[in-house]
Amino acid sequence: MMPTYRHILYATDLGRYTRPVFRNAVALAQYSGARIIMLHVVEPLGNTGRAVIGAYLPNIDVHRIEQEALKEILATMRKRLGKFCEEELKAAPADIESDIVAALEVASGLPSEQIIKTAEARNADLIVMGVCSHSLMGRASIGSTARKVMQHSHIPLLLVPNVVPQR
Repeated sequence: MMPTYRHILYATDLGRYTRPVFRNAVALAQYSGARIIMLHVVEPLGNTGRAVIGAYLPNIDVHRIEQEALKEILATMRKRLGKFCEEELKAAPADIESDIVAALEVASGLPSEQIIKTAEARNADLIVMGVCSHSLMGRASIGSTARKVMQHSHIPLLLVPNVVPQR
């Protein structure tokens, strides 16, 4: 029996070459009638970073700056979604956002943990994320976030190569 997908979590690092990854998530959603939750995870500023900022810029509200950054990331996600819709689907972003994309989310934490946590909380049937492969001493390896999600998630995972265009 073929698996059916109702909720797909698309985890993005918002890198330059993530469109093929999203294209795969959209194709699967269209084929199966699933809805996509787009997620970007930001690693929080550590204690050392907070201490340095506090020492050199004591009047800066770090929490406020972090919240503004999360809003900017969400705006970037909306902009990219709109551009994808116009260029690839020839549709208005609002139509896609209501029909295919259920939510755009930005979370703070360790990326692999937040991806799994969000997928579980949103009842995702599939996680789709990009991966850059690296050659390390003759062996191919995948990025640490993808590897950790693959090792710790009980939800099926589709890894799509982030391919840099050849010139």
